[in-house]
Amino acid sequence: MKLLALRLCEHDSNFCYFNGENVSYIKTERYYNIKHHAYNNLFNWRKDFENIFDEDVNAIDEVAIIIDPWIYNIVEESIFFQNAVRFDGLGLKCPVWRINHHYAHALSTWMLTNVETDIDIVMDGFGDLDQVWTVFRKDQVIDRGSLKQNGSLGIEMAEFGRFLGIKASHDIDIAGKVMGLQSYGNISKNFLSYLSDQSIYNSKELFSFKNWINFLGNENVARLSALDWAKSLHKKTGELLIDFFKHYAKEDESISFTGGIAHNVLWNYELKKYFKNIIIPPHCNDDGLTLGAIEWLRKKNNLPKFNLNNFPYIQHDEAPVNLPSIKTIQESARLLAEGYPVGWYQGNGEIGPRALGNRSILLDPRLKNGKNIINKIKKRENYRPFGASVLNEYKDIFFKNISEDPYMLYVCQVKNETIESITHVDGTCRVQVVKNENPIFRSLLTEFYNITKCPVLLNTSMNMAGKPLIGTIKNAKTLLEESDLEYMVIGDEILRK
Repeated sequence: MKLLALRLCEHDSNFCYFNGENVSYIKTERYYNIKHHAYNNLFNWRKDFENIFDEDVNAIDEVAIIIDPWIYNIVEESIFFQNAVRFDGLGLKCPVWRINHHYAHALSTWMLTNVETDIDIVMDGFGDLDQVWTVFRKDQVIDRGSLKQNGSLGIEMAEFGRFLGIKASHDIDIAGKVMGLQSYGNISKNFLSYLSDQSIYNSKELFSFKNWINFLGNENVARLSALDWAKSLHKKTGELLIDFFKHYAKEDESISFTGGIAHNVLWNYELKKYFKNIIIPPHCNDDGLTLGAIEWLRKKNNLPKFNLNNFPYIQHDEAPVNLPSIKTIQESARLLAEGYPVGWYQGNGEIGPRALGNRSILLDPRLKNGKNIINKIKKRENYRPFGASVLNEYKDIFFKNISEDPYMLYVCQVKNETIESITHVDGTCRVQVVKNENPIFRSLLTEFYNITKCPVLLNTSMNMAGKPLIGTIKNAKTLLEESDLEYMVIGDEILRK
């Protein structure tokens, strides 16, 4: 049986395809090299599907889609969750089902656990019928919030960023930049107390700048101290998020957390301290919707659980023909030890927005001007922090209270002062803990450690500002030619400008 899950929305289109044996996935921004690429019609995806997967679209037995109906002038049905509705707009002979946006999120963590979760919490800008959060218990909806009644934490974070002067080529990127900028402020404990009657259930009121003006009693002073407002409000929102989770889940329950809000590494860190069994996938944003939809099709058709090989490196993009030899890995480590930034293009690309060692730009984190070197290459804002990768056995030497997370979804405190380039202004870093899931990347880290006695590398995504992670060898070579990057390692080949 051949099954297809397809996202046709305003941004971030992606495919997930089961050919009867294996599951394949691609986010189309990697195919087009256009960040947040999305189809603006109901038919162009067909040709791309056939080109990418080398499969006749008419061979598909069943399709599940996540779709923004307002784009296509489709009449919105009443909200639907565990079930789906038939959809005939794709012109296919096989059955096509519309899946609820939040329910697809909730189903998308199947590859990370062998048991059914107790609670699934979804939070994003908004999904179908302006739903901004939904709480599921054992596959049943127990509560949900709407944009009109509750406001949207995702939308308010974007407005929050605009107020602070943050700019982005796409609105959905603003909220993520807030995490970096707010760290430059100072927390007002008195303001946290002032917000004691606020909650996630009224996000618009929570994020109103009038609260800061009224607290200080002067609008000019309030505007001149906006970063203090930003950091205090960000801190308070994290506390309220924990209260929200406590209302629905017990401390020892298994919880999945998905939706764009789940990419806030600072809030994730606080949630993890209380809810030890929380599960957050690297594709918690809309990248993961088709993984949830393909799971719905699997369950509907009573198929065995899918095996997703090599997760999270599952992009159906262009992989190098050859693996890097020991000689190439050693030479790459030597270049890094000498202070060169190195592009690292190996295997298939990661799912989600974080580089995890297959589509990475790497640098020695001990370089005092390392941030400036990478910012010049990527042409991005200098207030934003960089992530890092560390060998698992040394993580506690260099970082404090670090989670054993392979996906860069949590923040932690930096203990070792020598790794200056990956230490943010607040002393934190989001860190990928590298065990044996990616043996090639682990070998590179190990060789770098053998030379330098430093088991950490600065690890940032292989892209320029406003562009997606690179998905073709041609685009990797273009990045080398057009940026200040001097070395690019593609498979077993080291390229120099």
